[in-house]
Amino acid sequence: MSQEHDKKGSQRAGHLQGLAGHPRPGLVARSNWPKPGEPARRALVMGLGVSGAAVSRLLVRLGFEVVVSERRKAADFGPEAAELDSLGVNIVDEERAYNILQARYGGPDLVVPSPGVPYDHVLLSLARESKIEVAGELEVAFRHQPLPVLAVTGSNGKTTVASLTGHILRAAGVPCFVGGNIGNPLSNLALDFQNDALGDRRLAVVEASSFQLETISRFKAKAAALLNLTPDHLDRHKDMDGYLAAKKRVFNLQGRNDVAVVNLDDPAVAGLGAPANVFGFSRAGRPALGAWASGGRIEVADGGLVLASKSWSDFSLAGGHNMDNVMAAAGLAWAAGVDPGAALEHAAGFRPSDHRLQLVGVFGGISFVDDSKGTNVGAVASALESFDRPVVLIAGGRDKDLDFAYLIPHVAKKVRRLVLMGECREKMRRALAGSAPVSMAVDMRQAVAAALREARAGDVVLLSPACASFDQFSDYRQRGETFALEAVVQAKALGLESDGPDGGRADESGDGHKNGDGNGDGNGNGKKNGNGNNGNKGPGDDGTPPVTGPEGAC
Repeated sequence: MSQEHDKKGSQRAGHLQGLAGHPRPGLVARSNWPKPGEPARRALVMGLGVSGAAVSRLLVRLGFEVVVSERRKAADFGPEAAELDSLGVNIVDEERAYNILQARYGGPDLVVPSPGVPYDHVLLSLARESKIEVAGELEVAFRHQPLPVLAVTGSNGKTTVASLTGHILRAAGVPCFVGGNIGNPLSNLALDFQNDALGDRRLAVVEASSFQLETISRFKAKAAALLNLTPDHLDRHKDMDGYLAAKKRVFNLQGRNDVAVVNLDDPAVAGLGAPANVFGFSRAGRPALGAWASGGRIEVADGGLVLASKSWSDFSLAGGHNMDNVMAAAGLAWAAGVDPGAALEHAAGFRPSDHRLQLVGVFGGISFVDDSKGTNVGAVASALESFDRPVVLIAGGRDKDLDFAYLIPHVAKKVRRLVLMGECREKMRRALAGSAPVSMAVDMRQAVAAALREARAGDVVLLSPACASFDQFSDYRQRGETFALEAVVQAKALGLESDGPDGGRADESGDGHKNGDGNGDGNGNGKKNGNGNNGNKGPGDDGTPPVTGPEGAC
């Protein structure tokens, strides 16, 4: 790269140079609550899931008396309940929580709803009427940790981009936290800080769902990416305007010294008019500042100057949607001061997380691909476009009030046979009528059996549900694992020989990972415990079930 290029790139990134080396100034101090003679503050946390348990630990460390409301029976609590009990946290049912909120004296100062709790929940309505502060786990944690935040949101690709950004930063020598909706609540980082255990981490990469963004007020990202917007969670947000309004809150409080990473090919996203410096990414044309994919290459450019360029064939990831993911991650890394060339080089070897276009086996020439994380129509469309072989698509589950007709052109183009299962299989059958032949199934065993009857050597059997999982499963991970198990067991029972290694990832030809191997190295390793008031990924972040059992949000 020329000295002129170096100088120009440094000038444009100058407002963020040093970002990775300094905490947020003047915002955070370690807590010494409560001070002698002062009463402890009180908090009501709604939901004993991953995020609820994490923020409860943080609030105890901050000196709060904490009560957790939970709809599940005590017998269904996980080990976190015993841990919180040892910390003095009281776990109550929602009726008791309602009475606590009604108390004129001794009630909570703060209510923390987990992401799956809808805005109009009766307890939240009562809290607002009573002038009690309502702040989600993401907001509470942000206030009590010192690191600059790189935030990622969008309908699809959030986990990949957050994980990839963390991968790039670490490879570039920038220790960072990767978490949020990805399965590692931001409260864990805040608790580390309060316990003087921050280590050498200098940045926080945070995946943020629309549910989490609904309850922020002071949360501010130095760089924020909005990847795309396709219909999802309309049972929660009512319409696309409400969904977009929640998503664009990721740019709240940003100013001219911050960066907005924006998908210029998505009209809903490109026209937001973010107040920050815009790093655009596109597959249609070169942005003034940003990344674009053209001629089989990914380039990062500033005006007419190309700052970095790399052939797409060098990347382990595959598919146009992953071009977008790489460009977005490069933008966030650029905002943190990482050289664009180094960012693309580090991104080239990255492999995505499990249950996202993951090859689980090839039997009798039929590839079985697990895309259980594909819980909305946009994700399924992207998955289908990743294959140039006929697909037998297994879809269905718990409806999120989506318009499945969105999939008609993709199904008509790519799918040999639809196998529909779960609660909303009839709705999907009606919506997709005429786009492909249909087989109906009650559960995963029947669905895999139907797929095996219809698939031919060279085909792909793809699980990409376009629905939440909890009609039959505890989370998307269990659904994907059940699919993989049924594929192996039933294929062997039919005498179909294994033709390839397990554990790869489907590429555009459906033949596995470009490099022939690879399990995901994402950070989605959180534990879901089935409470609807939970919202962090790991096993389970795929939809919006009733308040008693959400798996998270997009």
